[in-house]
Amino acid sequence: MMELNLQRQTVTVNEAVYSGAVEQPLECDVLLPDYCPDIQKILRCEVSPSLLSAPVSGEKLTVDGMAVVHLYYLSEDGCLRHAEYKIPYTKTIELRSSPASPSVHVTQSIDYFNCRAVSPRRLDMRGAVSIQARVSSLCEEQIVCGADGAGMQFCSDRAENTVLLPQSARQLSVREELELGYGKPAIGNIIRYTASADVSDYKVISGKVVTKGELSVRIIYQCEEDPKQLELMEYAIPVSQVVDVEGVDEECVCNIWYDVCGLDVSPKRNSDGENRVFALEAAVNACVCAHRRVELDTCCDCYSTLYECKQSQKQLPFLKLLDVVSETCTYKESIDLPDGIRNIIDLWCAAGAATVRIEPDCAVVSGRLTICMFACDEEGSAAYHEQVREFTHKVAINGPVETVVFAPAVRADTAAFTLSGHEKIEVRCGIKIRGSLYSQYRKNVLCDVAVDESRPKTRQENLLYLYYAGEQEQIWEIAKRYNTSVEAIREGNQLEGGVIGEKTMLLIPMK
Repeated sequence: MMELNLQRQTVTVNEAVYSGAVEQPLECDVLLPDYCPDIQKILRCEVSPSLLSAPVSGEKLTVDGMAVVHLYYLSEDGCLRHAEYKIPYTKTIELRSSPASPSVHVTQSIDYFNCRAVSPRRLDMRGAVSIQARVSSLCEEQIVCGADGAGMQFCSDRAENTVLLPQSARQLSVREELELGYGKPAIGNIIRYTASADVSDYKVISGKVVTKGELSVRIIYQCEEDPKQLELMEYAIPVSQVVDVEGVDEECVCNIWYDVCGLDVSPKRNSDGENRVFALEAAVNACVCAHRRVELDTCCDCYSTLYECKQSQKQLPFLKLLDVVSETCTYKESIDLPDGIRNIIDLWCAAGAATVRIEPDCAVVSGRLTICMFACDEEGSAAYHEQVREFTHKVAINGPVETVVFAPAVRADTAAFTLSGHEKIEVRCGIKIRGSLYSQYRKNVLCDVAVDESRPKTRQENLLYLYYAGEQEQIWEIAKRYNTSVEAIREGNQLEGGVIGEKTMLLIPMK
């Protein structure tokens, strides 16, 4: 075999070693905290799963999470009460193989959750978290992109590949003392608190991503003097964090988000001894998924005009980033107001797990939106009502693509409402959809070529053949059949490109 001076290049590919969903049961038997009065009636049990870590070790992905349970109930005096419970969990997922430089993407949602009062102070909780995970391995492959001598001809093509850098995260801690607004009554008990964080700006410096954003906090509290009177306070806290990302630079396209993984709010006395301050502690993960777009020169076929040759091919997986999606679906609908409602205390929306359907020009994201409200009935007691609606949003896909991969995270933003008459309420809510949209395809590439000098090809130089080419016929296939070069056919027929348009007669020079 002749030693060829092969031109090679290193290609980095992302091979999925796991993509799927698993269920993690949640079970606990708990007691009410000593400071909480007895349960008369459970109004709502709200659960939110948080991702604490997702390390990969060998052929296993370990998902560590925390399900935070908020119990809302009526006490014997008819007042709305709140208790919080935290259920830690760990789920181990078997991977197909041990990944190199793994990239992990995890989203979570609550499948179901039931809460039952066994006694006025004891609760039985049962439910399940759905964990959707995708783990990719960063692998390097050597491919052939050309060679000199021996009459070698190569069928070259351009391919776009996206290298998915390992996902990075860094936690930031927020500790704030938030004062009540002027004229607001003093704090008795905190009934409900939520927080969400959004990235407003970021800057990529070599090896680092500097993020800036805002933590939005919403608190419903009981007045100190009148437990049946509830008040609302909202705060916006600026946050920032620097995340170390190996290999990231200004040319990378980044998907960046904040994830609130811990929140605690408690009343605190001010310098005058009054309960007019909220002590807030929040843990926020600043997450970065960086992509590097790479243009590759690949070869899928070859031959020698002088000798018989042997080639080795391999099918490689390529990932193409189509878009980093960060869109808001605006939900707006007029719904019926429940009977016997005097006024609404609080209204919010909760988005369930989303499903994705791929159409020729878009990805259709749909899911369930639960409209929740605390209200006062005609007797002045607190009541809970909910209505479930469906939402749909289309994310545009530009151009024809192969297999589309899209696993978006969906979150309902702060809801607003207006009363329209005595029996209707107009609800408005933004549903934020975030994620990376990919096209996944496989491509045959040359990984090795060998020429056998002991088997020369028989060919006559300086001959001219006539060939009747069919419509849309590949010039490469014609050149390979006649053992000549693509360039010789192009020059002899004043052609451009690699495909014959209409049926025509070609001159085939043997050069």
